[in-house]
Amino acid sequence: METNLNTLTILAEVTTAFVAFSAIVASLRVTFGQKLSQFQQLLVHFFTESGMLIVSITLLPLVLTGFWQDELIVARITTVYTFVITGTYLLFYIRRRLGIDAPTPLPSLFVMIGYGIWLPLLAITATGIFWQPSLEFITAFCFWGLFSSVLIFDTFLTAFVHSEPPSA
Repeated sequence: METNLNTLTILAEVTTAFVAFSAIVASLRVTFGQKLSQFQQLLVHFFTESGMLIVSITLLPLVLTGFWQDELIVARITTVYTFVITGTYLLFYIRRRLGIDAPTPLPSLFVMIGYGIWLPLLAITATGIFWQPSLEFITAFCFWGLFSSVLIFDTFLTAFVHSEPPSA
Protein backbone atom coordinates (compact mmCIF):
# COMPACT_ATOMS: atom_id res chain seq x y z
CA MET A 1 0.00 0.00 0.00
CA GLU A 2 1.43 3.36 -0.99
CA THR A 3 1.19 6.14 1.53
CA ASN A 4 -0.10 9.50 0.43
CA LEU A 5 2.67 11.87 1.54
CA ASN A 6 0.24 14.78 1.31
CA THR A 7 -1.00 13.98 4.83
CA LEU A 8 2.51 14.42 6.24
CA THR A 9 2.90 17.63 4.24
CA ILE A 10 -0.35 19.01 5.63
CA LEU A 11 0.66 18.03 9.18
CA ALA A 12 4.00 19.81 8.72
CA GLU A 13 2.24 22.95 7.49
CA VAL A 14 -0.42 22.96 10.21
CA THR A 15 2.13 22.29 12.96
CA THR A 16 4.40 25.06 11.68
CA ALA A 17 1.48 27.48 11.58
CA PHE A 18 0.43 26.44 15.09
CA VAL A 19 3.94 26.92 16.49
CA ALA A 20 4.18 30.37 14.87
CA PHE A 21 0.76 31.41 16.15
CA SER A 22 1.35 30.13 19.68
CA ALA A 23 4.79 31.77 19.87
CA ILE A 24 3.23 35.10 18.84
CA VAL A 25 0.52 34.75 21.49
CA ALA A 26 3.14 33.89 24.12
CA SER A 27 5.26 36.88 23.14
CA LEU A 28 2.24 39.22 23.42
CA ARG A 29 2.26 38.82 27.17
CA VAL A 30 5.90 39.85 27.34
CA THR A 31 5.22 42.70 24.91
CA PHE A 32 2.54 44.02 27.27
CA GLY A 33 5.14 44.15 30.02
CA GLN A 34 3.98 41.08 31.95
CA LYS A 35 6.68 38.60 32.82
CA LEU A 36 6.11 34.89 32.25
CA SER A 37 6.32 32.66 35.29
CA GLN A 38 8.79 29.77 35.19
CA PHE A 39 5.88 27.39 34.62
CA GLN A 40 4.57 29.49 31.72
CA GLN A 41 8.08 29.61 30.22
CA LEU A 42 8.24 25.83 30.52
CA LEU A 43 4.93 25.51 28.67
CA VAL A 44 6.07 27.87 25.92
CA HIS A 45 9.27 25.89 25.50
CA PHE A 46 7.33 22.65 25.32
CA PHE A 47 4.78 23.59 22.69
CA THR A 48 7.32 25.38 20.50
CA GLU A 49 10.16 22.85 20.81
CA SER A 50 7.99 19.75 20.56
CA GLY A 51 6.06 21.35 17.71
CA MET A 52 9.23 21.94 15.73
CA LEU A 53 10.40 18.38 16.45
CA ILE A 54 7.11 17.14 15.01
CA VAL A 55 7.71 19.27 11.93
CA SER A 56 11.14 17.66 11.50
CA ILE A 57 9.56 14.20 11.83
CA THR A 58 6.90 14.97 9.22
CA LEU A 59 9.47 16.39 6.81
CA LEU A 60 12.02 13.57 7.12
CA PRO A 61 10.06 10.97 5.10
CA LEU A 62 9.34 13.60 2.45
CA VAL A 63 13.08 14.15 2.04
CA LEU A 64 14.00 10.46 2.28
CA THR A 65 11.60 9.46 -0.51
CA GLY A 66 13.89 11.44 -2.80
CA PHE A 67 16.64 8.92 -1.99
CA TRP A 68 14.71 5.67 -1.52
CA GLN A 69 11.51 4.65 -3.19
CA ASP A 70 11.08 1.74 -0.78
CA GLU A 71 8.55 2.94 1.76
CA LEU A 72 9.68 0.39 4.37
CA ILE A 73 13.23 1.81 4.40
CA VAL A 74 11.88 5.35 4.72
CA ALA A 75 9.46 4.30 7.46
CA ARG A 76 12.15 2.42 9.40
CA ILE A 77 14.61 5.34 9.30
CA THR A 78 11.85 7.79 10.26
CA THR A 79 10.67 5.57 13.12
CA VAL A 80 14.17 5.27 14.58
CA TYR A 81 14.68 9.03 14.20
CA THR A 82 11.31 9.68 15.86
CA PHE A 83 12.13 7.40 18.79
CA VAL A 84 15.60 8.89 19.34
CA ILE A 85 14.63 12.54 18.98
CA THR A 86 11.43 12.22 21.04
CA GLY A 87 13.06 10.18 23.80
CA THR A 88 16.00 12.58 24.01
CA TYR A 89 13.77 15.64 24.08
CA LEU A 90 11.45 14.19 26.73
CA LEU A 91 14.41 13.41 29.01
CA PHE A 92 15.61 16.99 28.58
CA TYR A 93 12.09 18.34 29.18
CA ILE A 94 11.50 16.23 32.31
CA ARG A 95 14.83 17.37 33.73
CA ARG A 96 13.91 20.99 33.08
CA ARG A 97 10.40 20.45 34.55
CA LEU A 98 11.78 18.90 37.74
CA GLY A 99 14.22 21.80 38.06
CA ILE A 100 11.41 24.30 38.55
CA ASP A 101 9.05 22.05 40.53
CA ALA A 102 6.23 22.71 38.05
CA PRO A 103 2.61 21.86 38.81
CA THR A 104 1.02 19.05 36.81
CA PRO A 105 -2.39 20.09 35.54
CA LEU A 106 -4.61 17.39 34.00
CA PRO A 107 -3.70 18.24 30.36
CA SER A 108 0.02 17.96 31.20
CA LEU A 109 -0.55 14.60 32.88
CA PHE A 110 -2.52 13.39 29.84
CA VAL A 111 0.30 14.46 27.50
CA MET A 112 2.94 12.77 29.69
CA ILE A 113 0.95 9.51 29.76
CA GLY A 114 0.47 9.74 25.99
CA TYR A 115 4.19 10.08 25.33
CA GLY A 116 4.79 7.32 27.88
CA ILE A 117 2.68 5.06 25.65
CA TRP A 118 4.13 6.28 22.36
CA LEU A 119 7.81 5.76 23.23
CA PRO A 120 7.58 1.99 23.76
CA LEU A 121 5.35 1.72 20.68
CA LEU A 122 7.99 3.54 18.64
CA ALA A 123 10.74 1.26 20.00
CA ILE A 124 8.72 -1.87 19.22
CA THR A 125 7.83 -0.56 15.77
CA ALA A 126 11.46 0.27 15.00
CA THR A 127 12.45 -3.34 15.67
CA GLY A 128 9.74 -4.72 13.39
CA ILE A 129 9.14 -7.61 15.81
CA PHE A 130 5.33 -7.49 15.85
CA TRP A 131 4.60 -5.16 12.92
CA GLN A 132 6.57 -3.34 10.29
CA PRO A 133 7.26 0.39 10.53
CA SER A 134 4.94 2.44 8.37
CA LEU A 135 4.42 6.03 7.44
CA GLU A 136 0.83 5.68 8.65
CA PHE A 137 2.20 4.98 12.14
CA ILE A 138 4.47 8.05 11.88
CA THR A 139 1.51 10.13 10.70
CA ALA A 140 -0.51 9.03 13.75
CA PHE A 141 2.40 9.91 16.04
CA CYS A 142 2.78 13.34 14.43
CA PHE A 143 -0.93 13.99 14.86
CA TRP A 144 -0.53 13.10 18.55
CA GLY A 145 2.40 15.51 18.75
CA LEU A 146 0.33 18.33 17.29
CA PHE A 147 -2.61 17.48 19.55
CA SER A 148 -0.41 17.39 22.66
CA SER A 149 1.14 20.75 21.78
CA VAL A 150 -2.35 22.21 21.42
CA LEU A 151 -3.31 20.84 24.86
CA ILE A 152 -0.26 22.39 26.47
CA PHE A 153 -0.88 25.67 24.61
CA ASP A 154 -4.41 25.65 26.01
CA THR A 155 -2.97 25.27 29.51
CA PHE A 156 -0.67 28.21 28.82
CA LEU A 157 -3.51 30.26 27.36
CA THR A 158 -5.63 29.61 30.44
CA ALA A 159 -2.82 30.96 32.62
CA PHE A 160 -2.34 33.86 30.19
CA VAL A 161 -6.01 34.87 30.16
CA HIS A 162 -6.42 34.45 33.91
CA SER A 163 -3.46 36.65 34.77
CA GLU A 164 -3.53 39.37 37.34
CA PRO A 165 -5.43 42.50 36.33
CA PRO A 166 -3.23 45.49 35.51
CA SER A 167 -2.71 47.85 38.40
CA ALA A 168 -4.53 51.15 38.12
